[in-house]
Amino acid sequence: MIYIINIDYKRQEDLNMKRKILSMVLLGIMVLGVTGTANAKSKKKYYNTSTSVRNNSYIGVNKAIAIALKKVPGANQSHVYDVHLDRENGRMVYEGEIYYNGWEYEFDIDAVTGEIVKWKVERD
Repeated sequence: MIYIINIDYKRQEDLNMKRKILSMVLLGIMVLGVTGTANAKSKKKYYNTSTSVRNNSYIGVNKAIAIALKKVPGANQSHVYDVHLDRENGRMVYEGEIYYNGWEYEFDIDAVTGEIVKWKVERD
């Protein structure tokens, strides 16, 4: 009789362990889901027009936007998202995105010369 009780006890331990593991897995999935949602790509507009630029020889964010918009006929300022100053391969660039007619245009424009150094087009 004791032997049967031990088997039942062992089964109960196994069930408890499985429940704990399942709970931890579900909690992990929920945390990842919330994190994934919070980090999902946002199409929220913002332009970094801060004046903390050390060198006044930069073309400026508005000029960079105008250069990018020339490459997308029909698009205007309302289609431009997330333009900011960044360092790419040792040079300062204005990096940004344009969403227009179901297409996403990503660009890097040299902050000094105004040259387009990266232009990527994808279906949105």
